[in-house]
Amino acid sequence: MRKILLFLAACAAVVTSPARAVVLVDRIVAVVNKDVVTYSELHEAIGMAERQLARQGTPAPERAVLERQMLERLILDKAQLQLARESGLRIDDLQLDRAVERIAQSNNMTLADFRRALEADGVSFDAWRNDVRQQMTMARLREREVENRVQVTDSEVDLFLEQLKTRPAEGTEYNLAHVLVRVPEGASPERIRQARGRAEQALAEAKSGVPFARVAASYSDAPDALQGGVIGWRSHERLPEIFAEALLHLKPGEVSEPLRSPAGFHILQLLDLRGSTSEAPVQQTRLRHILVRTNEAVSEAEARRKLLEL
Repeated sequence: MRKILLFLAACAAVVTSPARAVVLVDRIVAVVNKDVVTYSELHEAIGMAERQLARQGTPAPERAVLERQMLERLILDKAQLQLARESGLRIDDLQLDRAVERIAQSNNMTLADFRRALEADGVSFDAWRNDVRQQMTMARLREREVENRVQVTDSEVDLFLEQLKTRPAEGTEYNLAHVLVRVPEGASPERIRQARGRAEQALAEAKSGVPFARVAASYSDAPDALQGGVIGWRSHERLPEIFAEALLHLKPGEVSEPLRSPAGFHILQLLDLRGSTSEAPVQQTRLRHILVRTNEAVSEAEARRKLLEL
């Protein structure tokens, strides 16, 4: 009798009032600074991923692999969104509406038809729209971080101009898919070795005839893993240097060797190619300047007069 009473008391703890149904208590599966990832969020993300893979006809990876991929994605997304908020980055409603319209058009649907298709698949349009806003915010954050880190020296400019002679002309575009085996910052040599081994295993499967989308779903740590690792069309100028160099040696359908970047190991598949592939003309402008310094003996007016006389 005592055990029954204890059981009833435990059940009563999750009921807010006699008129309400039993409420299951959610739990935290990860802490991201001041934010958390809950089990319900993870469960929802896994369900959406499984439905998406089913629509694509791509076999889902093992449940444990899928759970790890979704948890890592949720953690990374929350960390990036926190940084975006702290930096004042935001996507306004007009930008979001335009992006949503483009997505519907790319699926050959009107916005109304696209909304009905989402809801028929059990996806809330408002939740999906908010997810698009978050993806745009994170993309904007990544672009800004890259721009802030770019510092070009004269020797790098000279090297770039030399490399342009062997690069495709402007207008060349590549349709890409990739696998990313992530390597954490400050990883130990053993952790790097394990990541390289995992990338080589993924490459071996891709070369053996396993569909690249299935390889990406099983091995990739990138957010697009469950979309077959598809990056989409990118112009040569928009690609990272290591990608651009590797693609020069690939034909459609081929895959690259593992490429090392600060993020980890990448494997590329060239899905298609379009645009000009002829050698790009290189135009270089040489500048010279003469500086006449002003000081106590040379006024600004005197310096200006000397320059005009040159």
